[in-house]
Amino acid sequence: MRSLSFLLIFSFFIACNSRKTSDIPGSNSSTVKHFKDADDILISWSDKNTIITHVIAEPDNLHPTNGNSSPRFEILQYTQRPILNIDYSNQTVVPGLVKSLPEISKDGLKYSYILRDSIRWDDGSLLTADDFVFTAKAFLCPLTNDPSVRLYWENIENILTDSLQPGKFTIVMKKKHIQNISFLTGFPILQRSFHDPENILSVFTLKQFSDTSFNASSYSNLQIWAKEFNNDKYGRDPEKLNGLGMYKVTEWLNGQYITLTRKKSHWTLQSSDYHEVSYPEKIIFKLNKDEASQLLEFKSQSMDVSANLSVNTFLLLYADDKFQKNYNQAMMPAFNYTYICFNEKPDGKNHKMLFDDVNVRHAMALLTPVENIIRLVYKQYSDQCHRATCNVSPLKKEFNHDLKEISFDIKAAEKLFSRAGWSDSDGDGILNKKINGENISLVADLNYLSSSLEWKNIAMLIMEEMAKAGVRINPVGMDLKLFLEKAKAHDFDLMLGSWGGTGLPEDYTQLWHSSSWSNHGSNYSGFGNAFSDALIDSIKYELNDSIRKDLSYKLQQVIYNDQPYVFLYANLRRNVIHKRFANQMLFSEKPGILINMLRLLSINKGITMTDQSTP
Repeated sequence: MRSLSFLLIFSFFIACNSRKTSDIPGSNSSTVKHFKDADDILISWSDKNTIITHVIAEPDNLHPTNGNSSPRFEILQYTQRPILNIDYSNQTVVPGLVKSLPEISKDGLKYSYILRDSIRWDDGSLLTADDFVFTAKAFLCPLTNDPSVRLYWENIENILTDSLQPGKFTIVMKKKHIQNISFLTGFPILQRSFHDPENILSVFTLKQFSDTSFNASSYSNLQIWAKEFNNDKYGRDPEKLNGLGMYKVTEWLNGQYITLTRKKSHWTLQSSDYHEVSYPEKIIFKLNKDEASQLLEFKSQSMDVSANLSVNTFLLLYADDKFQKNYNQAMMPAFNYTYICFNEKPDGKNHKMLFDDVNVRHAMALLTPVENIIRLVYKQYSDQCHRATCNVSPLKKEFNHDLKEISFDIKAAEKLFSRAGWSDSDGDGILNKKINGENISLVADLNYLSSSLEWKNIAMLIMEEMAKAGVRINPVGMDLKLFLEKAKAHDFDLMLGSWGGTGLPEDYTQLWHSSSWSNHGSNYSGFGNAFSDALIDSIKYELNDSIRKDLSYKLQQVIYNDQPYVFLYANLRRNVIHKRFANQMLFSEKPGILINMLRLLSINKGITMTDQSTP
């Protein structure tokens, strides 16, 4: 019980400290928090307008279409720009690259936009509607390596442009959909002349790319284009990373840091929109997975910002008086949840038929010490952390409060294992069962991210508790890239992960539709049948809030009954920002901190280094 012993030791340390953990600014119902600017500038504070941001994992890549990781999403916010933005203060959609929200036709299927004037790419050329048409084709092309996000574009029937107004375009949708507008907040716009200089995609239509019978591989020119477009250099080589954002990647030293440099001449320089301001000259995302090293870096003021500290490190810093003079810190609720995912559809060879039975999955949920996990992670702050019972964040209005928390219960779990045919017939302390003539032991690998000791401690605690009921868990730590590769390939028994979301209405297709398992999208478990798929399809096409909420409740109940995940808790984001920067705001929306907003305070008390207006 090494993990719990550590918890008790740490609890004793905090209890003996003069500062109470209950005084830490923390979780409440608000999804926005604003820190007051520092009144005094300490002589020890750096006056360098570079923000060093702590991260615990590198992005899988920075390709504009082909990727699916939180670090990637955060960096793209500064190097790319979308058609629409999310107002983080109230979880609504606001204009981004366009002048206003769309004009919508009476039938609710046509959405007309006009691009803002004078938005230019780095080569000086203007952003046009043709760039948006190309972007849609790039996401929809069957040969593009983006199966986890392509589905968001599949409801587009056509895009109409206006030769008399190069900045105007109309998106024609196949069906009414809750995300016909909001989906545009999540994707960057691509420059056609950069990614398709020979204009190969112009001869193909959106209808072709949406047609499941379309044989893209029969077109040699399309294959050549896709092979080049998917090339990893467009996701890793700074010279090949192109976008409309305020910052450009100027260096990526693998395993150490990624540097973004503010563009000297850019169309956003006069903007006061907090999505587009660029106060820091440089933003450096510095990788540091070691908690002891993280403590030293923040105590020595070598890092400026983090939303990735473990609770252990966060509380140790809170107990340090010197740190408190230099930094603001707070926990914020986030639209996310942590989970254990089952492989419901193993191949039977590389991964045995362990969790294809719903009784076994429910038994595993009963053996998961969720309350102890929360105490292990959040220490004395555990009462601020909400348990997760389903696939919707407790912060959202469509969260189903009727679903009961599953309590730790070994005896109830043993009954379910017995019902599913599992018993310790050979007396070795591990449950076993004959499957297709082979005696199989209930031994499973649990993949987790090695980026944080927190993940390892959770995995170890799960291993220790489940062993009491004859289930052997082998924790397997791995980096983010390998973790995602195995998840998409369905190459795992169990995986410990976390999903981040937004406060906007949700389309559950990406994570829960059966098609997103068959095409190696983000439905890693293999959950889904005709009924759940029909519910998901109904939810995304239902515009009435009340009806959609009822449908969402039903889907949550179906998922709860099937138990493809053991839902653990809704995470509290741990935020730290150096006081040498003004205009500090925290959001429940990911990534939690918009680094581009942070303004350097000058050595003259209370005066900022830039005269840009406060967003």
